[in-house]
Amino acid sequence: SRSAPGARPNSCSPVASTAAMDSSLDAPLLDAARAEVTPAAAQRQSAERIKRSQTLGQSVRELPDLTERIHRLGLTEEFHAFKDRYLGWRQGQAVGAKGEITADRLTRLAANRGFGYWYPNVQEWLWKRTMSYWIAVTFFEGSIFFTVSSFMYNQKAALGDMFEPLTLYGYCAGKVSFVACTYMMCLATVNFSIGHSGSGSKQETADDESVCNSDSVAESIEPDCDTFYLWPYRYGTAIRRLAGAGVGPLPYYTAIVYFTGVLCFTLGLVAEVLPGVPPLIEMMVLNYSFLCGAFLFALGGFTECLQNNTFNSVEMVIGGWAALGNFIGGSCFFVGAVVVFFDSISSCNLYGVGSLIYMVSSSLQIVMWKDEQFGLTFLAVLNNLGKPGRLPGKAGEGDEVQRFSARAALFVHISCLCGAMSTYNFNIELARRVQVSDLRSLQFAFNEMLPCVFAHLMLMLTSAVMRMPKAAPFRQLYFILRLLMIAVTVNSVLTFWEFVSHSIQD
Repeated sequence: SRSAPGARPNSCSPVASTAAMDSSLDAPLLDAARAEVTPAAAQRQSAERIKRSQTLGQSVRELPDLTERIHRLGLTEEFHAFKDRYLGWRQGQAVGAKGEITADRLTRLAANRGFGYWYPNVQEWLWKRTMSYWIAVTFFEGSIFFTVSSFMYNQKAALGDMFEPLTLYGYCAGKVSFVACTYMMCLATVNFSIGHSGSGSKQETADDESVCNSDSVAESIEPDCDTFYLWPYRYGTAIRRLAGAGVGPLPYYTAIVYFTGVLCFTLGLVAEVLPGVPPLIEMMVLNYSFLCGAFLFALGGFTECLQNNTFNSVEMVIGGWAALGNFIGGSCFFVGAVVVFFDSISSCNLYGVGSLIYMVSSSLQIVMWKDEQFGLTFLAVLNNLGKPGRLPGKAGEGDEVQRFSARAALFVHISCLCGAMSTYNFNIELARRVQVSDLRSLQFAFNEMLPCVFAHLMLMLTSAVMRMPKAAPFRQLYFILRLLMIAVTVNSVLTFWEFVSHSIQD
């Protein structure tokens, strides 16, 4: 029977039998041809092979070194990740590198490392924007508490009954802010993703596949890459997800170092607050826990400087200065923690100076958020990406990206100041309530807490409405809220000043 065109002939067909016969007839001829090769011809062939091999080796050696170019494109992490996956596949692992590192792919990856690469859809943009906002806000507010309480700690005799409300209780409020700040930093890194699985072209999705497919072992342990993790010490998950996005592990190291440092500070504070702790035990736990916490804060600032190229860049951007401020502030904390064993007054002053530097650095981070540098200082790859005209993944006349105005950034600072001063006033009135046991003092304490509640409601509103609305009556209402915020802040600051000045005079 005749086979269909293009079909592979089977062994029983005439075509297959003829091909087998031809091959059997050609075999003796091929053996005779091989036998006719003289030793001289074989030597010439060997020399030609050696010459071709040398020529190929010389050509390989003459290839340009693209290491510097890859570094300038910001693709060093991607290149090393590709190299590791490729070597792993060559060594027998189930999953290896996808595609080839070609000039075209490198160029396309470099272009994708802009705003659209890190924010491929609205959800990613909103998530990173919201997290960075509250990280900067809680950092600034906590720095205010630490600054005021540290400088007040040397005025025990002058403050009298107000010493604990202005120092110990202020430290507690600052710890709450710092715990929230560093915990959100850990959440941002542990759950980091660029969300390309649901957007972009098919080719981009294949090139920038999520970390679920980067490690066969991880697949069996964590099959769901969309899971949101709350435990901050999931270091394996954080490092794999950062590596899958082409980011190194430094952002997670920075976040977890800060978080652990805050926990060390909190341990010392708990020993000071708990009743019945022997003074010697309390002092040892307080001093050594503060020493560990201060060292970790300085280490966290150092890793931020590494991310922002603070030490190897002549012209630093705002992120570099903020990272340098964090490193100097942490260094002041560490020196103060060492000096406390010899001079407690100088130690408190060093803590106050370090907290003041942290306050300036966190203020710079609020400005960074205004400029859409949502990586702040701990996730520098998200900074300086350019500003899109529209929200990623949207189109239309009303979809332009809302940017933070300078006035809005100013009111964020004012709201944080109001919240801190109102908390101090609440602490003072609450301490009076404990001493007097009067219902009126409890009412005063509640009244002093209301500005703090209002300030944080304004902070929540500002995170959603970054600019004053243009349509009436919302524009007028928003303007009235800002005027009320100024009035409440001035009242809280003056009340705090009255409390402190009268206490010192008395």
